[in-house]
Amino acid sequence: MTKESHQPDYIIRKRRKASWYWSWAGFVLIVLLVALGLGYWLSERQYSGFGSANDRLGNLRTQLDEANNSRIHWQQQYQVEHQVTGQLKDEIQKLNTKIHNLEKEKQAFLRIFDPNAVESGLQIASFVWESVAGKVNQFNFRLMLIQAGQQQRDVSGTYSIILVGKEKGEEKTYSLLELEALSQQETQFKFRYVGSHRGAFNIPEGFEPELVRVQVTSSGRGGETIVQDFPWQAVSQQNTPNEVEDNNVG
Repeated sequence: MTKESHQPDYIIRKRRKASWYWSWAGFVLIVLLVALGLGYWLSERQYSGFGSANDRLGNLRTQLDEANNSRIHWQQQYQVEHQVTGQLKDEIQKLNTKIHNLEKEKQAFLRIFDPNAVESGLQIASFVWESVAGKVNQFNFRLMLIQAGQQQRDVSGTYSIILVGKEKGEEKTYSLLELEALSQQETQFKFRYVGSHRGAFNIPEGFEPELVRVQVTSSGRGGETIVQDFPWQAVSQQNTPNEVEDNNVG
């Protein structure tokens, strides 16, 4: 048999003192307490910073909401004021037009009784038109005829109103008789001093007016024809005969 090497039966180790273990336990406990304290401090600091950031964010949102509300308020106020201003401008424009037309009609009446008037006989005193209740294709019109100078007898005859413009790029005309806005009887007149005629007409679809031509023809011996062109305007801003192109034949 092979002789085995000698091995000791017991291993003798030096036993540490209890104070050593207590020291390490105390050290670990201190480290844990420090870690807990540091964690709590960091958590409190983070929570405080998060709360402060939330407060600032809340304040910014409040300021933003107030700014948006203020912007909406001023936008609404601007729109209201803009709308009111536009309406006032339209009303002032309409009133100025009416005053202007009335002034011209007054001058026309004065010419009736002026025996020394340069232009005597049958005249177109005024012709105006305006849209009906804001409709873009429907209009009312008023035509005033006068006999200026010395009115020794009644003047009679017929008149026609013609829309001149373009349709599909080509020249086109429509008379109010053709549009059935006037009857043959309604185009006749007879008066001594002044004759007023009113009516309404519709613009044909696709037709673009450029001017309105009024033609008045007196009947009887020595009859004459008067033609006046009125530039088209969709709103009631028409010029009076003294301010438009006159093409009088007679």
